[in-house]
Amino acid sequence: MRRHVSRGLAVAIVGLACAGLPKAQPVASPPMSAPAGTAAPVRFLVVADRESTLAASTAGRFARVAVNLGDSVRAGQLLAAFDCGEVQARRDAARAELEAARVQYEAKVKLQGLQSAAEVEVELAAANVNKAQSQIRVFDAQLAQCNFVAPFAGRVARVHVKVGQGVNPGAPVIDIVGSGPLKARVNVPSNWLAWLKPGERLPARVDETGEAVGLKVARISARVDAVSQTVEIEADIEGGGPSVLPGMSGQARAPAGR
Repeated sequence: MRRHVSRGLAVAIVGLACAGLPKAQPVASPPMSAPAGTAAPVRFLVVADRESTLAASTAGRFARVAVNLGDSVRAGQLLAAFDCGEVQARRDAARAELEAARVQYEAKVKLQGLQSAAEVEVELAAANVNKAQSQIRVFDAQLAQCNFVAPFAGRVARVHVKVGQGVNPGAPVIDIVGSGPLKARVNVPSNWLAWLKPGERLPARVDETGEAVGLKVARISARVDAVSQTVEIEADIEGGGPSVLPGMSGQARAPAGR
């Protein structure tokens, strides 16, 4: 019986000792790292080779809007026009004044040859001709501001106005994107500069279409962003089909082994 009491007392003592020890914590697995020789992907933005927003340089009301969203346009094509009937009428009046001034000038020159007109009269007649010509040039400039033409070949990205709508100076009218090869803008880690050079190709994929494309580095910024430690590059997009449009985005990676 003493043996049973002693054994029970020993078990109790061991239990009390173990109760004061901290419980063992599970060991956390170390985070997984990217395989050696690979870099995290970077985001890129698809941009047009050229793009422009045509804006009103003077106040006016639209009499014509000749294009719609997505239309293809050629350089010099008329896209929209103000109602400039009043300016045209003033130009016609100035044209008539110019013809009258020329007739008067020619008459004064003939009279001067007959010694029936003084030199000052001829000079005043010539001044009236120049004044009428200047007025016509002013009205021509105003009429040119009435028409909005495509500065380059491309497609209409947005139409801001409608027929009959009035706008103030500086108001946007039509957005155009060029039809040339698409480009990509990318901010890459500055440590890529150790190997990144113009002509380097980066494998990439467009998010919206899932198309695999190549980015051929064309230009590298002359400055590294001190906060993000990235540098901006511009690249030509190779292999993208007509479904790839400006404004889309995707991911690009460093070439294998970089």
